[in-house]
Amino acid sequence: MISYKQKKSAIITVLLSIFFCIFYHNSSYSQNEPALKLVDRLEQLKDVYNVDFTYNHTLLAPVVLPPNFKCDNLIHCLNAIKEIAPVKFVENGTNSFMIIPVRQNVTFTVVDSETEEFVSNVTIRINSGEERFLYPIKSTYTIKNLFPLDSVHIHSAFYNTIHMKAMDLNELKSPLRLQHAMIHLNEVQITDYLTRGVNAKISDNTFQIKMESLGLLAGETDGDVFNVVKNIPGVHTPSGKPGSLNFRGNTFDQSLIEIDDIPIYHNGHFFGAIAPYNPTTVSEIEIQRNTLSAKWGGRVGGLIHMTTKNKVPDSTSYTVQANTVYAGATAEVPLVKDKLALYVAGRSNYPGVNSPKLRAFSNLNFQGSRLESVANDVNSDYFKVGFYDINSKLIYDINENHKTTISYINIQNRLSAVLEDSDDKDNRDFRDLYLDNWGMTIKWEGTFSDRLSAQARVSTSSLYIDNKSEGFSADVRSSFEKYSNTINDTRFISEVQLQLNENTTLETGYTLTDYNLRFDQRNDENSVDSRRDQNALTHSTFISYNKNWNDKVTANLGMHADYFEPNKRFYADPRLSVNISLSDALYLKTSAGRSHQFIQKKLRDDFDDFNDQSQFWYLPDATTSVLEGYQAMIGAIYNRSGWLFDVELYSRNTKNVTVQTNTSTLEEGKLKSKGADLFIKKRWNNFESLFSYSLSEVDTEFDTDLPIFFDQRHILHVTGLWHLDPFNLAVTWGYFSGMPVVVPDFDEDGNTSQNSLDIAYTERFPSMHQFDVSATYGFTNTKKSWKGIVGLSIVNLFDQDNIVNIFQNEPPVDEPYRKTIGFAPNLQFSIHF
Repeated sequence: MISYKQKKSAIITVLLSIFFCIFYHNSSYSQNEPALKLVDRLEQLKDVYNVDFTYNHTLLAPVVLPPNFKCDNLIHCLNAIKEIAPVKFVENGTNSFMIIPVRQNVTFTVVDSETEEFVSNVTIRINSGEERFLYPIKSTYTIKNLFPLDSVHIHSAFYNTIHMKAMDLNELKSPLRLQHAMIHLNEVQITDYLTRGVNAKISDNTFQIKMESLGLLAGETDGDVFNVVKNIPGVHTPSGKPGSLNFRGNTFDQSLIEIDDIPIYHNGHFFGAIAPYNPTTVSEIEIQRNTLSAKWGGRVGGLIHMTTKNKVPDSTSYTVQANTVYAGATAEVPLVKDKLALYVAGRSNYPGVNSPKLRAFSNLNFQGSRLESVANDVNSDYFKVGFYDINSKLIYDINENHKTTISYINIQNRLSAVLEDSDDKDNRDFRDLYLDNWGMTIKWEGTFSDRLSAQARVSTSSLYIDNKSEGFSADVRSSFEKYSNTINDTRFISEVQLQLNENTTLETGYTLTDYNLRFDQRNDENSVDSRRDQNALTHSTFISYNKNWNDKVTANLGMHADYFEPNKRFYADPRLSVNISLSDALYLKTSAGRSHQFIQKKLRDDFDDFNDQSQFWYLPDATTSVLEGYQAMIGAIYNRSGWLFDVELYSRNTKNVTVQTNTSTLEEGKLKSKGADLFIKKRWNNFESLFSYSLSEVDTEFDTDLPIFFDQRHILHVTGLWHLDPFNLAVTWGYFSGMPVVVPDFDEDGNTSQNSLDIAYTERFPSMHQFDVSATYGFTNTKKSWKGIVGLSIVNLFDQDNIVNIFQNEPPVDEPYRKTIGFAPNLQFSIHF
């Protein structure tokens, strides 16, 4: 029997137990109270003290205050927060504060985890921003203005990427150690081959240019596509004009140039002086200087394949760019979040404005022509030029596996000039030229599995060139001459890619091309009024087999076939490339193949892009043949410890090249080139030196073997790049051996003869040299909501007089020589927000 005292004692014990449990629970709950986010605490302070805070919510959202954070008044709270979180408060009016994140510079070193060697080539990405190259100074990397909670992603070729918080990176007491990554040979790239954003892909010997991260090159600051391409070894511009690109002896028209699968048939604004592709819309460029892969057809030379931006952006952004020649703007607008976006961009020269660089281009274009006398007065009352380009693209992400896009481009050029007879003001000549090029591509691409993908597209390109010259004596027309050329190129393209296994890929496709060409010619003085229409269908197919053997050897074996309906002939072109890895740093490479080209130009003997008929294209017929090209290359590339060596030996042979010997006679022959390209690069912290040397011989074979008029045996470039972000500097000195002296055919009437010309050279012109320089400075605001770049570039700083040829069309007696561009300065400004 339990006594009363025992019952009372038991009840007290239970009550005490319950009390202590409740107390302990409350105490425990208090101790484990969840931490409060800074942004939530700021909202509480706003309500309690009736104040406003201005801050970046996305940036401060991860900041957490410790449990039991307490304060007595507003000032006490703000001071307490400053002690705990990396922020500071700045009064922004009455009862209003701006919260500024406290940033700092973080320094660190990077070494190979196995060899302990310093890694001198890293790229970084902050949070989800764009990737950029980081240059070391005295073996130390510095990332400026980091917020402690920023995510830093550090990567280098052949290593695994490291992900860490900025605060952890700042607290490192030892070097950051990179682990070797498993990279297959077909994925290996030589990053920053020339400069930032220019990479060389080992497996197919192509160059991949990422325009958003493109670094500085001498002579340009605005990312002009042609100026970038011409810096690649084996590609040069013998006339000094950026658009007149020469791929190892093949002329400009023998190389395939596309933007979003729209083929381009002219060499750019102002007769090739400026690339007609807006650098703010172009995302990537693929360049091939050797045998093209099997998927590419229709050309016997090189490749420039441009792709505009292809992602739906997260937010609306704008870019404004201007230099002394043109101005432009770009808008990127997401119409439906993560689904639909529109890109629109446009550029135009300044109407009625002359500038030193525009004047230099004008003198380059019109030297030796009737417009030479007014070339300095470009955009004056009697001589006007104008050009513009418009790009647009609509992107629709159907789902994560399917995408469709519509791309559009329009390029226009105009020229009008009035020439007066100095002795008789009533005698006037009028010259008008108009170029209109527009194109569109509708494209679908889909992924059906990890192994199978496909795409289909329809593209059309239309080019119209009209060149007219009229002469008047008083009000009576005394002469009339007109040339016009229309090219319509419409294509349907389908491609399928199949991953057979981890080391084997099969790719195939079909293209139907419809060519429609029209050429009109009228010359009243010679009683000429003719028209030529040409139409052709071409069926093309290809198959490509890519194989990787244990990451030691990769091979790409392909076949490209064409059926040209006008002559009812079938052309089969084998293509082969093999690459061998001898070590992590040394690779051997080789390629060989054949190709055919249908639409083409006649080979000429001068750089005269302004000549009436030099711009016009034609299709093979009974008088002309299909071009047939053979290419072969063997080389090696070595990349280790900041050193890069790249050497290639090559041979090219193009058959059925047509030259017009006189007004009625055509002659077919060969264009042959052989040579070697050597490229060496060395990086020392924030300085890079580049050395490239090309040895070549380019001959024509008609009745006899003769050097082509643009044959330069030796081409040497020495470049220095200083990366002192935000300031960058690039200088290049170029040396070029003299080109052959080509004496023109003179008038049969004897009005002009060789004896009347002051020609001081016999076999070759003197050697040439040129010094180019560029500098840029980048700037931004504290919130990094916008960024800008201001730049200065100078082509031919010392105004060197470089002779490239003799004018072949009525050369002036007192000055018969064609020369490259003279002193050409340019200022550039761009801002992105």
